[in-house]
Amino acid sequence: MPSHRRLLHEYPTGARRRLLVAVVVLALFISAYEGQLAPVLPLLLADLGMSLGAYGQITAVSLLFGAVSGYLGGELVDRVGRVRVVVPLMFLSAAACLFMALSQSVAHFTAARILLAFVEGMAVAGTQPLIRDFTPRMGRAQAFAFWSWGPVGANFFAAAVAALTLDLFDHSWRSQIFLMSGAAFVGATIVALTLRDLAPELRRTIRITERTTGVSGAPAGGSRLRPLLRRRVVWAHVAAMSLLYVLLATMNAYGQTMLVDHFAMTVRTASAIVMSFWAGNLVTGLVFSRLSDRTQSRKPFLIGGALAATLLLGALVLTMGAGASASRFLLVVLLTGVGISLGAVLGPWMASFSEYTEEVHPDVQGLAFGLNHFVSRLFILAAVLLAPAVAAAGGWQVWMAVTLVTTGTFAIVATQVQGSVWRAPRSPAAEGAGAATPAPGEPGSLRGVSGS
Repeated sequence: MPSHRRLLHEYPTGARRRLLVAVVVLALFISAYEGQLAPVLPLLLADLGMSLGAYGQITAVSLLFGAVSGYLGGELVDRVGRVRVVVPLMFLSAAACLFMALSQSVAHFTAARILLAFVEGMAVAGTQPLIRDFTPRMGRAQAFAFWSWGPVGANFFAAAVAALTLDLFDHSWRSQIFLMSGAAFVGATIVALTLRDLAPELRRTIRITERTTGVSGAPAGGSRLRPLLRRRVVWAHVAAMSLLYVLLATMNAYGQTMLVDHFAMTVRTASAIVMSFWAGNLVTGLVFSRLSDRTQSRKPFLIGGALAATLLLGALVLTMGAGASASRFLLVVLLTGVGISLGAVLGPWMASFSEYTEEVHPDVQGLAFGLNHFVSRLFILAAVLLAPAVAAAGGWQVWMAVTLVTTGTFAIVATQVQGSVWRAPRSPAAEGAGAATPAPGEPGSLRGVSGS
């Protein structure tokens, strides 16, 4: 494809920019949808003669490969371009999904699962930098909040498709993987025909609004990893989110199991309560992210949301002491409250991280999110492996006490990110006029702020 067709040399605005953001979210959704096996896991285990323990070990190994590939992919998208990496890997991941559907043995399934995790990790690594590229700071938290709908929406979509189509395909688990592969090929084609990269010189600018730019004080060349690793604020972002993923991974992997085992409720009731957790998180995430963008403050949302979640988790841990006699209504209120509180965290955290790193180095977005992907996946792996063991030894109340500690520690670590908790809000008009002064703790000031 000619360079002028592959690259955007003018920053997209209005409907075109929103379309590009939507296509990025679609790419993430498709990548997350592939390999969603929870709805058909019992059928898969029975057909391949695989134990749940063996499946857990395969999942752990695939997480490790995904962690490594996410870091490698992040570095790659900075060097050769986001779309040049994302599009081919989306087609390759669709092929890997098809390879999984053809599994006839545990060894075949294991190879397919690891391949899919590796390719998917590299593909997803390009989506967060693309959100940054196409989103000025005045809307970045909201865009990242929409980005987070991709993986969560994929969970719901996979469950819905399975419920609607399993009867049509004689309850074959392979039918669902074939459907995933077909959707992935269609999605990859749409992304390939629609998505474009910003030209390198345009990507290096810092967008305040669609028409207002700033320039990072860091040079375009030189080492990119070293400036990241020696920044305390970068590690504060990565450590904080990794700690929060202990709770999120627990709810994603074991939320229903925990409620069924500890409170002796039905699977249907447990699923409804867990859905209230995720629904509260998704909906309010957009609200809090919009407030964060309007005030151009991130740190208050990180600390405030984490503290609220910690208090509600503490109440939940105490409630778990009542066991099966605990109030179902109280459980719904507490878990939904935790989900709502975390909605204040995710979008502002991603916006804060991208804003800090784009001033550390203009070409470091992929590498920064790749580093975070690698470290956070290690915490997710630890949570997936340790939660069942701790629950078996001391009960789910003990493990939820662990998530209480990690969530509270997030609030403490988040105090080390850039910005002031009590910074007075700035109006969008001031931002549009070029009043782009960095908060205390940022690596440098924006230079050359001007209307484009």
